[in-house]
Amino acid sequence: MGWPKLVDGTVDWMTVFQDPRSGLIALMEQSDTSDKLRDCFRYVIDVLFSRDDDAPLRVTYYGILEDTFEGGSDESALNGQKIKIRMVMMRVMNDRIKMAREYVAAKAAKEASADGSRRTEDSQSPAIAV
Repeated sequence: MGWPKLVDGTVDWMTVFQDPRSGLIALMEQSDTSDKLRDCFRYVIDVLFSRDDDAPLRVTYYGILEDTFEGGSDESALNGQKIKIRMVMMRVMNDRIKMAREYVAAKAAKEASADGSRRTEDSQSPAIAV
């Protein structure tokens, strides 16, 4: 199963993160222990930042993971951990949405540039009489 897509072909990051039934944030909210939340967040980091070039980002998020879970593991600690993880996940979601929008804009600009070049070439070609 792939990621849900928008009409423009990019990933629907709002659904990936916020769908109440299957979104990453909703799934993490279901964690009933700090260990489960930690494992879930680590897995999400590994999935979202799986490319070789993402290694520095993974390290950064592993640092956030360690900072978040270095305290207690009782119910009040779990609630605070969920809040912090939710904030981090919202930031990741917003970054992904921004990158997708920039990609679509760059693609449109490239296509517009290519269309403009073709029109210029067509207008400079000699007319062929039939």
